Amino acid sequence: MGITASTAEETKKREGTNWLTPKEFSLLEAICDTLLPSLQPPAGSSEALSAYYRRCAHDLHIAELVADKLGQEGPEVQADIRLFLSLFTAPPMGLLLAGSARPFVDLPQEKREQYLLALANSPVKPFRQGFQGLKRLAGLLYFSAIDEQGSNPNWATLEFEAPPPPPDTPQRITPVAISRDTTLEADVVVIGSGAGGGVVAGELARAGKRVVVLEKGGYNYEGNFSWHEEQAMPELFLKRGALSTKDLGVIMLAGETLGGGTVVNWMTSFRTPDDVLAEWEQSSGLTGRFTSSQLQDSFAAVERRIRVNVENSQHNPQNQKLFDGATRLGYHAGVIPRNAVGCEQRCGSCNLGCRYGCSQSTLKTYLQDAYDHEAQILVRCSAEKILIEHGRAVGVQASVRDTRTGETSSLTVRAGVVVVAAGALYSPLLLRRSGIENPHIGRHLRLHPTAISVGVYPEKINAWQGVLQSAYSSQFAHLDRNYGYTLEVAPTHPGLFGLATPWYSARNFRDEMMAVSHLASVIILNRDKGEGSVSMNLAGEPVVDYTVSRYDRKHILHGLRQGARIHLAAGAERVISLQNKPTDLIRSEQESEQRQRLRDFDRLMQRRGLGANRVIMFSAHQMGTCRMGASAKTSVTDEHQRVHGVEGLFVCDSSVFPSACGVNPMLSIMALAHNASQYMKTLVL
Repeated sequence: MGITASTAEETKKREGTNWLTPKEFSLLEAICDTLLPSLQPPAGSSEALSAYYRRCAHDLHIAELVADKLGQEGPEVQADIRLFLSLFTAPPMGLLLAGSARPFVDLPQEKREQYLLALANSPVKPFRQGFQGLKRLAGLLYFSAIDEQGSNPNWATLEFEAPPPPPDTPQRITPVAISRDTTLEADVVVIGSGAGGGVVAGELARAGKRVVVLEKGGYNYEGNFSWHEEQAMPELFLKRGALSTKDLGVIMLAGETLGGGTVVNWMTSFRTPDDVLAEWEQSSGLTGRFTSSQLQDSFAAVERRIRVNVENSQHNPQNQKLFDGATRLGYHAGVIPRNAVGCEQRCGSCNLGCRYGCSQSTLKTYLQDAYDHEAQILVRCSAEKILIEHGRAVGVQASVRDTRTGETSSLTVRAGVVVVAAGALYSPLLLRRSGIENPHIGRHLRLHPTAISVGVYPEKINAWQGVLQSAYSSQFAHLDRNYGYTLEVAPTHPGLFGLATPWYSARNFRDEMMAVSHLASVIILNRDKGEGSVSMNLAGEPVVDYTVSRYDRKHILHGLRQGARIHLAAGAERVISLQNKPTDLIRSEQESEQRQRLRDFDRLMQRRGLGANRVIMFSAHQMGTCRMGASAKTSVTDEHQRVHGVEGLFVCDSSVFPSACGVNPMLSIMALAHNASQYMKTLVL
């Protein structure tokens, strides 16, 4: 059974490959069919299992889908992909990688696999990068692309059920429709509607200010949330969920929808640890800003509004494994406070939008407050430039896209206060486009780079069901003063499994994916000391230059070792580290042998390495690119989150963090934004 499509959709797919020459597209097809070929089923396979093994990438149009996704990435990425594909036509490369000068498309499957594995493990970074870019995308699409019935033919074998359609739920917000060039007047214009922008909008609208909110993404709510990865990711996430560092070493997730990251995050609601706040105060030079009772009051106010509690944090099997394993080892194990109410573990798709209204995102709380107090909310609206006159921000120049007509209109918002809350990747770009000069804009980027320890259990785990995150361990949060990591879990759907599962051979990959219902993932959320930067490409999009530092890799390796021990203590039969070469540990019931296997596994993970594209790493937290501080010589924003040297211009998102916060940052962003908005209320507008 293949993924079928209407004539219009087929035409669109073909158009999506036009940036490739026919020869280049044939190479892409050959690579996808090498990664995901038709295989001989194991003896005695059922009809469904036989179909699973025989189903190749071509059957699901994976090459067309990959080409279409990459074609949306812009000319710079396209040029890199075309250069990578050119390797497959060079006879010297064939000799070097597969021992044959024949073109890749003419090689047998065994030689093709040898060729790809040589690229995957090459000492040449661009080779590893190119391989991972294609493998991850092909794996994601093979297990997430859906047919006309809203299903993927692989799901039944993986024991994953197709999600139902959204409920018939009415909109509670009506965004302002813009169909021609328009000028709006306001007291405050807020760019971005997530954890920072949403709070500011709600607080100031309730205080009687005229507020306009500009959101780059669309308006998605209970009645139109799709729980299909392939459909939801482009609609809810920055760059359609294809965001990464420029070397692909860290895959990044960030929300782009009304409500921002608060709509798609896992609702984990931690306050910034006190020792980190004390560190921020010392490093920023802002005496009393982070350790004051006022900030703690803001934390409390936000927690009340978004209804943070632990009663809705019942453990699903994956969270229970982390809690039990940590407890049995004598490690700290805790229950995560979450901004959820009435959560009955009905789904597990909260990261694709909560259809039941349980997630108390800014969409449900502060933005609704703003809308109920006559704030104007615009979606599909891209801020292009902050208008500055005589050293004061006076408004925003933006463009609004009408999804019905495809036309774009110019929008000018005149306002006495401009609040930039576009996130740590886009906020610095907007400041630069607006002519603001400060050497720290876009620098000091922190990502909380996160690696994954996977346990294979004899019983079903079904990581895609139930509460996403409810258990954690902070046992190793202070390996070196305030630096270390937190252990949590990650909800995973089939497409993400396909992206993250290492490819050692076509058959091994298909075999490993068969076990996904038995997998539990422990993530190592590392508070990074190393930093990167954000710059802008020709299309005005962020380019993230970040390499996980040696210091941080040491902590991540420590976390992978502890993750293995937690899995074994919780009953796992096998532990896997997602590195480019096979790296796993089989459980032994003999204690002495188990200790030796753990020591061998520790050494093996270290030998395999944690360099870029040698292990899969993620980041859902981007911070620090417009950091707060006492002076423009060391920072971008002051104690009120106002940009140094520009009156009336504020930044209210994670970019203002002086360094990484060390925990899931939503509540930290919201509390700082709440605190800054109290100062904004005092301004005469």
